[in-house]
Amino acid sequence: MKWCTYAGMVAGLPTALWRLPLVMGATLGTPGFWREQQSIPGAGTWYLLLLSAMQLTAIGCMFFLTIEPSKVTPRWLPTNQRRLVPAIIGGTGIAGALVLALLVTMSVIAWDKVDPFASADYDAWAWVCAGCYLLAALWPPLLGAASVGYLRRHGARAVQFNQDTSTMREEPRTRT
Repeated sequence: MKWCTYAGMVAGLPTALWRLPLVMGATLGTPGFWREQQSIPGAGTWYLLLLSAMQLTAIGCMFFLTIEPSKVTPRWLPTNQRRLVPAIIGGTGIAGALVLALLVTMSVIAWDKVDPFASADYDAWAWVCAGCYLLAALWPPLLGAASVGYLRRHGARAVQFNQDTSTMREEPRTRT
């Protein structure tokens, strides 16, 4: 299921990248009244920058779903807490997928406010924008599938600290 993680990163990336040229002053064919309504340039520029930064950070956090828990678990953490790391990473991914699904649903409901081209004729820029947002709609299910896959891969194992070699390794949990 690692491919879901990478596909999710790719699906979330275009909308963040779409906003960055707007922040830098490019119009990207967006209607003037929409930019004025969104305060671009102005306070809306900071909103777009913050939104893109948060989205890129969330995409970056998805890398945790591709690596072994022992590589992100501090050695100083007690063993019983080290065992929680996979659950925290996978659970955070599922929570993020649910939040993203809610945001996508709200965006679809209020599409006329999300789409800068809603009241204008669709040209090439409008189709590029729509394509970016359509890809973003794939992000929540891909993140959810990647998180479930991560939990299935790492949920039955505990991260153990080997005192002799000062290294971390994963061992299967014994069921009682």
